[in-house]
This record gives sequence, structure tokens and C-alpha cells, in this order.
Amino acid sequence: MDRTSLIKGHLEMCVLAILSKEKSYGYEIMKELEKYNLKLKGVGSIYPILNKLKDQECVDMNREMTENGKVRVYYEINETGKIYLQNQINEWLGLQQDIKSLLQNSLKGVPLT
Repeated sequence: MDRTSLIKGHLEMCVLAILSKEKSYGYEIMKELEKYNLKLKGVGSIYPILNKLKDQECVDMNREMTENGKVRVYYEINETGKIYLQNQINEWLGLQQDIKSLLQNSLKGVPLT
């Protein structure tokens, strides 16, 4: 099982965290995820996540002309997205603590590092 499978369901949080730094576009977001060993299945895999965030009104979408004349779609987190992100972070941290407690209280002879 790879890390991306483990974090499935929290990729929206990761994408919003990236967008909280600055607006970005699909390919650039994928490359940022890869820096943290969160590889998606393909180039098109990011768009269902971005579309879901747009449908939830967590991101704004704008088309901008690049220097070479191509149109690029940029995504930017908005106030609804920031609230959603904070809730997702709280949920993630709570889950992480619960699993850590379970492991600490359950394992015998297997050290946690």
C-alpha cells in the first residue's frame, strides 16, 4: 500500500493546503504533492479533486493567458475553503492522535519510533 492510498480522503485537505500558500494550476499542484511522496495515478487525477472543491465552493477558478499564449486555469482557496481546510486539519490531527494512542496502548514488543 502506498502513502497516497493511506491518505485517500484527505487529498482535498492537501490540495487546499497547497492553495493556501498561493494560487496554482493542476499540473503544478500535482508536482507539489509529489514533493511529499503523494503521487496521483495520472495527470488527470487532480481534476476530480479540484472540481469537487469547486462544487463545494472552497476554491475560485480563473482562466489566465500564459506568456506563450495558452490559457491556463488557476485555482485559489477562498474563505469557505479556508474554513473547510481548518476543519479538515482538526479532523486529521484528531485521527492521527487516536491512532497513535491505539498503537501505544496495543503493541507489545514492537517499538514505536
